[in-house]
Amino acid sequence: MFGGISAGGLPANRTHFGPLLPDVHTVDRDSLQAMRDAAAYHGADRIAAIIAEPVMGAGGVFPPPEGYLQGLRELCDEIGALLIFDEVINGFGRLGSWFGALHYDVTPDLLVFAKGVTSGYMPLGGVFVGPRVREPLEADPSFILAHGTTYAGHPSCCAAGLANLEILRREELPARAIPAGRRLRAGLDGLAGRPGVLEIRGEGLAQAIGLEAPLAAPAFAEALLARGVLARAIPYANTVAFSPPLVISDEEIDEIVDAAGAALEDMAVVAH
Repeated sequence: MFGGISAGGLPANRTHFGPLLPDVHTVDRDSLQAMRDAAAYHGADRIAAIIAEPVMGAGGVFPPPEGYLQGLRELCDEIGALLIFDEVINGFGRLGSWFGALHYDVTPDLLVFAKGVTSGYMPLGGVFVGPRVREPLEADPSFILAHGTTYAGHPSCCAAGLANLEILRREELPARAIPAGRRLRAGLDGLAGRPGVLEIRGEGLAQAIGLEAPLAAPAFAEALLARGVLARAIPYANTVAFSPPLVISDEEIDEIVDAAGAALEDMAVVAH
C-alpha cells in the first residue's frame, strides 16, 4: 500500500500516512520537458521507472497531449528505465480499447490493472509483465521469485474475472465505449459556456466537467446525486468525473446530460 501511496500524488491519499518511500518524485502533468529535466537532475542511471496513467483518472480526467506517451516511451528507452502504465481506471474498455496502451499505441514494460477486470463485482488486480522484465526472470530455470499476497489468486475472484472477460469479448463492450463516449461528450459539450463551466474533457467513457469558482465539485456531485446520477467529485481539480458502465444505454446517457444541465442551472441561480 505504501508503495502506491508514495508513487501517487493525490494529497488526500498521502496526508495521514508515513514515512513514505524515498526517491519517488513527481513532475508536472503532461510535460515531457519536466520529465526530462527530472531525469537529468536526479541522474538517468538512477531512474528505475516512469509511472503514468494513459488518461489521468482520479487526478482530474486529463487525456494525454498528442505524442506525450510516445515521448515517455522514448525517454525510458534512452535512459534505460522501465515504463509502467497504471490502467486500473483505463483498462478493460473505458477508453474504447481494451487498454490505454492499445488506445494510444504505446507499449509499456509493466501494465497494472484492477477494477474493470471483474467490473468491480469482486476484488481482483494484477500486472502484465513485458519481455524486458520477464526474460531475465525466465533465463534461469532454477530461479524462483518468492512473492505473494495472502489472498492472491482467490478462486471466486478469478472466476468472476474470467466470466467478466467473456462477457466483454462476447458483447464487444470495449468498442461500445466509442459511440457511447461520443454521445456523452457531445451532450456535455452542449453545457460548455454555462456559468461555472470551465472545461469539458475526457476520452471514451471517461468524461469530466471542469468547474470554476464559485461552483465547487462536491456540491455539484451532490446536486447530480439528487437527480439520480452518481458522479465523482475531484475537489483538488474542481472537477466532476463521469465514468458510466460500458453497457449504458443512449437514453441513460441523455439522462446524465439532462441532470448535469439542470444541476448547473440551479446552482447558477443560487450562486447569484
